Amino acid sequence: MNKSQIISEAKKVLNIELKGIKTIASSFDDNFFNIVNRIYNIKGRVIVTGIGKSGHIATKISATLSSTGTPSHFIHAAEANHGDLGGITKKDVILAISNSGQSNELNGIVNYAKRFSIDLLSISSNKKGFLFKKSKYGIIFKKPIEACPNNLAPTTSTTMMLIIGDAIAIALIKMKGFKKNHFSNFHPGGNLGKDLVKITDIMHKDKDLPLTHSEEKMSKVLIQITKKSFGCIG
Repeated sequence: MNKSQIISEAKKVLNIELKGIKTIASSFDDNFFNIVNRIYNIKGRVIVTGIGKSGHIATKISATLSSTGTPSHFIHAAEANHGDLGGITKKDVILAISNSGQSNELNGIVNYAKRFSIDLLSISSNKKGFLFKKSKYGIIFKKPIEACPNNLAPTTSTTMMLIIGDAIAIALIKMKGFKKNHFSNFHPGGNLGKDLVKITDIMHKDKDLPLTHSEEKMSKVLIQITKKSFGCIG
């Protein structure tokens, strides 16, 4: 493939995914409202789960929720069947993500939710799938054409699931009144953390300051500089 062909293919991917994205609006219905409202009122955490590419999307959604004031934890659907179910409490809700809504690996966590009366929420594209049928509330998005030329590799569908997850998180931000100062508490690292840091977070004061008076002997001043590790004195 030459340069123009590669760029042309990239634009095709964009157009295919945009077509899928435009259909998401129909997913913002009563079930979407009920899921946001249920998460807003939980006393525990949002346990987000999935398998395969949906699992990677679930990880990101969980991270977004946690960083914006909604405690969340990702549990891999397959690992859940090997002991990780113990990380889910009755105060939590489960948000399961699956394009097909039929992934066998989800059976364990779905049955666990039913057994212990833990609310199961879901995002999928299959109203006839067992995941939607067993969910208290389920968001259904229109099954899209994947950007993959074989219409197989999850591409458009994962983008759509990610947007739905973002919409849930942003709705919760507004409901909780989550502000910049709250975000800085959860995100002290990286460029975002650097941009949000306050002088009061990093300044030294009172006994931490290396201070002396003009009549002090230099030998004592040097000790004071060394103690406070500033390399200078006031």
